[in-house]
Amino acid sequence: MTRGQVGRRMIPSYLATGGCGIPTRNTLQGLTALFATGVPPGPDHLPQHQRLLSLLEKGGLSVAETAAYLDFPVGTCKVLAAQLIDDGQLRAEGPSQTSPGTARPPKELLERVRSGLLDLKD
Repeated sequence: MTRGQVGRRMIPSYLATGGCGIPTRNTLQGLTALFATGVPPGPDHLPQHQRLLSLLEKGGLSVAETAAYLDFPVGTCKVLAAQLIDDGQLRAEGPSQTSPGTARPPKELLERVRSGLLDLKD
């Protein structure tokens, strides 16, 4: 191995997905949580699909965490996850659609904060 090839993947990412380069759904983000549904993988699934499913048997992880554990680029993990979601082996829950600062806290919490601030004033 030459110096420029240290740490480089031996197999291109598109081969890890069975030749598919674009996920079938564009809703997956790095923070999207993935959960195994318990449906066993089919005979047409690749070893990479099975690795992803076995990783998620213990509980959900985000797409980014899953990619890191499997040592895949996030884009490759999105393609694999989308294939498994389409086949029913995975379920995805997206991050909150509200951006930080736009969601209102519960009224009860606001009242408790107000009360605490008024107590400080006295």
